[in-house]
Amino acid sequence: MEKDNNKDVTTSERTRSNGSSGIIIFLAVLAILLAVGAALVLRQMLKAKHEAQVASTQVEHVSEERDTLLKKLDELEASYTSLSATNQELDNQLVEERRRVNQLRAQIRAGVTGEGDAGPIRQRIEELEAQLEEYRQQAEFMEAEKQSMAAETAQMRSALTQTASRNQELETKNRELEEQVEKAGFLTISNLEGTALRERRRGDEPTDRARRTDKLRVCFTINQNLVANPGNRDFFVRLIDPSNQVLSTSPDNTLEFEGETIQYSIRRTINFQNNSQDVCVVWDQSERFEKGYYNVVVFTEGNEVGYKLFQLD
Repeated sequence: MEKDNNKDVTTSERTRSNGSSGIIIFLAVLAILLAVGAALVLRQMLKAKHEAQVASTQVEHVSEERDTLLKKLDELEASYTSLSATNQELDNQLVEERRRVNQLRAQIRAGVTGEGDAGPIRQRIEELEAQLEEYRQQAEFMEAEKQSMAAETAQMRSALTQTASRNQELETKNRELEEQVEKAGFLTISNLEGTALRERRRGDEPTDRARRTDKLRVCFTINQNLVANPGNRDFFVRLIDPSNQVLSTSPDNTLEFEGETIQYSIRRTINFQNNSQDVCVVWDQSERFEKGYYNVVVFTEGNEVGYKLFQLD
């Protein structure tokens, strides 16, 4: 009997021990599950926080990119507008470029969402900037052409005014000389011409191009004068280039005119025998001839008897 009681006590203790172990195991498993769950929740929270930070950075980057692109477009439009105001010849093209700028601005304001969207727009802005530089170069070239044409026009007007004035002066002087010729026998000339020549194998030929000019020829006619004493007469030809410099081979080549000592280019002694004579002299130089207007002035016996203006392009 006692033996059976001991056996029942042992069985009861084992049952209680097994129950306690089960609870412990259950609690351990529950704790592990809770820990795993907490770790998963924490991981998700950290991931969500990181994604939020990335999204915030992207939004800030997109906003900065948008502001940068809009600023570039504003600068482009201002540059095109300024260029259009001073270059009417390019106005139609510049209006079209401003229209393209406004289209890009509208696209950006409609929403640039990221690098994939901004890339093509940046490329188009770079194309507009390159086109603006081309238009600026065209405008500079046209402005230089305008200034050159204005300078040439001013030079031509000045030369024509000078020619008209000198011709009027010479006409007055020639009339006075004609009145005195009968008494003093002063010589006069006519048909004064200045011609640029290009050397060719078959002979010199006229040209109006400065780069092709090898020499200058001056021809005139000494008018008949039955009153003047026959004999040798010195004729002085004065050539003045577009830089207002007298062409001369020596600083000693001078003559007196109206109380002043001036340089001459060519001296020719003519044996005048009262009849009209044709005279030609040639100026040759190794340097290239400049473009512009050349003045030819002829003197004899202390008088200016001829003036001519011609141009080399």
